[in-house]
Amino acid sequence: MELQLTGSPVRDVQHMLNVLSFSHPAIPRLVEDGVFGERTLEGVMIFQRDFALPVTGVVDYDTWLALRVQTDLIAQRDGAPIPLQIISPQYTPTASGTPEWEFVRTILTSLSSILTNFPNTPASDSENIRQIQRLAQLPVTGVLDRPTWGILVRLYHALVVRGALSGAG
Repeated sequence: MELQLTGSPVRDVQHMLNVLSFSHPAIPRLVEDGVFGERTLEGVMIFQRDFALPVTGVVDYDTWLALRVQTDLIAQRDGAPIPLQIISPQYTPTASGTPEWEFVRTILTSLSSILTNFPNTPASDSENIRQIQRLAQLPVTGVLDRPTWGILVRLYHALVVRGALSGAG
């Protein structure tokens, strides 16, 4: 992979480097944006150095395979979390106080304490869902469907859970 390459393969590399960064602190944490920029290049080169690969900054077959193997070893050691499936395939947010929506409110409340443009009121829930959909380039419906739920859970893990684990929360 070359500098300025973009897309899903780059996101995969960034994700694997992020997984490895928890047990190899020299590897920088990256924004998984799909852009092979300077920080991703730095992460690749540090990984190559630390795992006795030629330090080229290029994600060739050997580097990709080593990333995959190391990431899989961590997943086997730590175990992958079970995906949280509490909503139906199509769920429309309401203020009815259903147990499912109360759980979603808990997540939205946690995010609102971190994100300044994410109000914490039941009246703003649909707008917060729309905002997530816009940022994730999903159809902007205000409906908490499965793709939106997936993004919401990833945001929660990235901002709330990681923050608590790192002592920032």
